[in-house]
Amino acid sequence: MKEAARIQHLIKQLQESRLSRRGFIRAATVLGLSLGAAEALAGCTYSPEVAGGPTTTAPTPSATAGPPPTPGPTPTPTWFEVNDDFCPTHEIHLGNPGYTPIATYAPPPGNEQLVPTATPWFSRAMIWSCPACLQRFATQDELMQHILTGHAAKMPTAHRVDVPTYTPYLTDKLERFDQRNHVFSRAKWDTEYQALISQVTPRLWNITEDEMQQGRALVDGGIYTDETAGNYNVGHYGGYSGHLQGSKGIYSWDEPVAARQVPVKDRAEMSQRIKQVARLYGADLVGITPVKPVWIYSHYFDRETLAYGRLEMPLKYAIVMALEMDFSAIRRSPGYESSAATSTIYSKMAEVTSKLARYIRGLGYPAVPSGNDTAQNIPLAIDAGLGELGRLGLLLTPEFGARQRICKVFTDLPLEADKPIDFGIQKFCETCLHCAHVCPSQAIPRGERSLERTSMSNRPGIKRWHINVAKCYLFWVSNKGIDCSNCIAACPWSYPNRSWL
Repeated sequence: MKEAARIQHLIKQLQESRLSRRGFIRAATVLGLSLGAAEALAGCTYSPEVAGGPTTTAPTPSATAGPPPTPGPTPTPTWFEVNDDFCPTHEIHLGNPGYTPIATYAPPPGNEQLVPTATPWFSRAMIWSCPACLQRFATQDELMQHILTGHAAKMPTAHRVDVPTYTPYLTDKLERFDQRNHVFSRAKWDTEYQALISQVTPRLWNITEDEMQQGRALVDGGIYTDETAGNYNVGHYGGYSGHLQGSKGIYSWDEPVAARQVPVKDRAEMSQRIKQVARLYGADLVGITPVKPVWIYSHYFDRETLAYGRLEMPLKYAIVMALEMDFSAIRRSPGYESSAATSTIYSKMAEVTSKLARYIRGLGYPAVPSGNDTAQNIPLAIDAGLGELGRLGLLLTPEFGARQRICKVFTDLPLEADKPIDFGIQKFCETCLHCAHVCPSQAIPRGERSLERTSMSNRPGIKRWHINVAKCYLFWVSNKGIDCSNCIAACPWSYPNRSWL
């Protein structure tokens, strides 16, 4: 394959230091590798000497030669060079001054004529391991073929634009949205909608009691971190909601901030650092945007406690993160496996946002973690350059299509904002109706964009494909409470291997 040969050539250039790690990643993604696969290959590339190639023979010391020169101190890598040193003969030292390299052979006293040689701590019978799935291969060519066929995904060209692609569809009627009008919130207070919910008859599944217990256990395991640690001291919290007012736990907003602020001399450099830390903690995509007040909920509504009140967000920036959902599980929608894929990511959202917020507080700046709370995630993600809004009412990204969940951290840390992107989704969704065809509740419109809303759960002031979320949620209820991800699984952009492109 031409792509394999080209990537092999890039690897050789990287090994010979004729190409930087960043340049390798950029070039590999252009050839079709996902960002994660390109980063993994860059991190696992090592020199021919390590792989059992020729080694340099040191000259035999002569009697007249002077003492060997004293080696200078090994330069400590910068924060951004950590991953460049991750290979089989190095430890991950993170710039630790106490780091010592792998020991080498030293001749015994009285035998100085012996030539020092490197002593590898591994067998020279090398095999290759895929950094994504850990499958092993005998040759590098086999590994490359595996990555290209099993992990690489074709991606469209995404252009940075000055304004988000939703801009032409906004009107002067656009206002802040009240979280109380969210369909999940309405299930707690809207008596008319509650009456509709009570009339829904659960579907009779052809499933045994043992299978149902195993499925519920799978979902419960996925949400466990969020359910037990996300919020507490607020009554029952079952996960999924994000931050609750007055709560403790990892979604808390009341954690102390370090007294000393680390000075930010370069906003762009700090932004890159934040993105690296976010990926280290588990985020797959990261973008930064100034907070537009119109995307902040006008009022909060906590479904667990029914607490309700005005909401303001004084912090300037939102660090928006997307976390990939497992495709093999999502494609089993609607069922326990797809629900578990969702619940697992909600737990991961709580973990990633709380870790990143803790890191920023440690730098001396306020930061609050946020899941499905405080602001509407999709427009923030669009503003941060992660993707575009699709017909199915969800964020579509070049990397995962609709197959991700979104979370964010609000902060006053000085950062550099990202521009939004355009990769053609608006035109694509005008003609592709796959999500609408597979929706079991027929909640996704098939016609053109409209200003007409289906219920109070749609925000006014945007010309868009308004999802009938009330019908969607009624299907969930009829499905014994198991959520549906049919539209996500059916979206052509959600497929890991986009052979249709």
